[in-house]
Amino acid sequence: MKITLRRAAAGVSVIAVLGVIVLVSGVFPIKASSGHWPVTRWLLDFASDRSVAFHARGIQPPALDGEPMLILGAATYESNCAFCHGRPGESQPPVALAMTPTPPHLSGAVQDKHANELFYIVKHGIKFAGMPAWPTQRRDDEVWPVVALLERFPDLSGDEYRRLIDVQLPADTPQVVSHCAACHGVDGNGRGGERVPVLAGQSEAYLRKSLLAYRSGQRYSGVMMPVAHRLTDQDITVLSAYYANQARAAQEAPNPDDRIRFEEGQTLALEGHTQDKIPSCVDCHGPTDNPRSEDYPSLVGQSQWYIIRQLELLARQDRGGSEDVSLMHPVADKLTAQQRRALAIYYAAAKSESK
Repeated sequence: MKITLRRAAAGVSVIAVLGVIVLVSGVFPIKASSGHWPVTRWLLDFASDRSVAFHARGIQPPALDGEPMLILGAATYESNCAFCHGRPGESQPPVALAMTPTPPHLSGAVQDKHANELFYIVKHGIKFAGMPAWPTQRRDDEVWPVVALLERFPDLSGDEYRRLIDVQLPADTPQVVSHCAACHGVDGNGRGGERVPVLAGQSEAYLRKSLLAYRSGQRYSGVMMPVAHRLTDQDITVLSAYYANQARAAQEAPNPDDRIRFEEGQTLALEGHTQDKIPSCVDCHGPTDNPRSEDYPSLVGQSQWYIIRQLELLARQDRGGSEDVSLMHPVADKLTAQQRRALAIYYAAAKSESK
């Protein structure tokens, strides 16, 4: 029988009508309890793998070695990922196993993935798989510690994983253990390396405003926004007071090779730069023995990496924060890379202000 254009059009129309009938009738099951057909599962996995490989091209991973990177990655994973993907040495939670598609246990699932592909998956998530995107697309730096953990995941024992996340603390401060200490340490001086800010000795007012900004989504962080979302007002009050009353660890002396940069940063922090309309830093951020607002953070003792990163985020307006953060946008935008580094070297080694 000769197929004419009219017959072909009629056939397509019949198929379209049948498709609409099936769609409207609701006869097609969407229940997760039945799982996917094998061909559907293969098609989704194949399409996902090819898409990730294509879009992850050109992503250059930073150095991912070092235990602090693993500690920060493990703390983030425990808070946001373990309830679906499980922990090393343990089976997955039963609720996750009842999902369709079932989230993979990562001991085997990450072995054939490169670091750039893991980064793309963690940052952007996967459609039709229940895999969420990172809570903010502005903070690529927060994703890499999780990638560092995932690369070690297949060889990580349960005891090694627990050592990365476990901290010991007296039982009268459970909020600190459950929400903060895995990254920031019991004493607020950090255990997650240079990427984690020092909380010890910050003002209670600033810590409270920061947690409220994270909770409301005004300050952008895929690590802190989910943590703050789970905090009550009482939790925020307790945690802010606790860390404000911790003693800040002594700063190390500046590297002799950084002496010139330290002095440049000190001059800029104390005097600003009139020609470039950059105000001094110490009046708001210390160190100074003069009264200053407790709404602004102390920068003394923060790591060089952290200070530089915050200034970069502020210049791009990708940091967010409380209502005061807009004051920093024009200042950070005027700083050169050399000035940011000089300020970071100075503040990382500066002496704390008296209290």
